[in-house]
Amino acid sequence: MAQFELNIYGNNDEILKTYATDRVRWGVYLQALELQEKIADKSAAEQFRLINAFLKKIFPDLTDEDLECADYEDVMNTFKQLLHKSNAVGGSSSAKDDSKNA
Repeated sequence: MAQFELNIYGNNDEILKTYATDRVRWGVYLQALELQEKIADKSAAEQFRLINAFLKKIFPDLTDEDLECADYEDVMNTFKQLLHKSNAVGGSSSAKDDSKNA
């Protein structure tokens, strides 16, 4: 199983595609930290657009059409997993708080 995965579903909730990677570039982790700070004061629609664009950096072949067929929980879990790992690199307090709640 890859470290980061995102399933794309069909009409009957069957998995049509799975995007997966074990490697995320350093620059993407830096962008995750910047996005985390920027996203809090955005509208829900803008947050979704920013998260979509960010996921395309993790999975370069991911399309808008694929994202429309992804499950909300899968998208958010993938995004949160990457944020958690980004925060853990610097030993930030939010990463420490997350580990206490796990």
